[in-house]
Amino acid sequence: MAARDPKTTIRTGVVTNLGNITKDDGVALASVIHIWEGGPESLKHLFYSEDYDVVVSYGEPRSRSERSIQDKPLHYQMSYPVTVTTIDKPMIGVILCTAARMMYKVTYALRNAVATFAQSASGVSPAYTLKITSDDAASKHIGGLNIYETKHTLEYETDYA
Repeated sequence: MAARDPKTTIRTGVVTNLGNITKDDGVALASVIHIWEGGPESLKHLFYSEDYDVVVSYGEPRSRSERSIQDKPLHYQMSYPVTVTTIDKPMIGVILCTAARMMYKVTYALRNAVATFAQSASGVSPAYTLKITSDDAASKHIGGLNIYETKHTLEYETDYA
């Protein structure tokens, strides 16, 4: 897993370890899609035409060097945004997926998933350490959808440039 670029390492780790997310009834499995940020898909298409309950998107990183010695960085801190998006999904008077509940379930599962692969295996190059540094939640009404989003910032540290 570490031989790939960090963004792919993070996506693969989350997809592999996210576990099963259930709908409001606690039994039926929610459908989750993992996509790269900036793709051609619209949220309305993903939630209604494709019938996904949760959209997890992986954004572009920001990086900074740490512990410079003679202008040569020894470590790189890279921040990767992972955004979880949900909506209320009603079906003839019954809500199948409440966005607030779904957001809590996915946030909890994401934290557990990241903890599972937070460090590279011993001897793997490049070695890395991963942690969630912030969670920023927001809700908005756009294009007829009540959208609930939480942007999780994952910090990936490595000595690999």
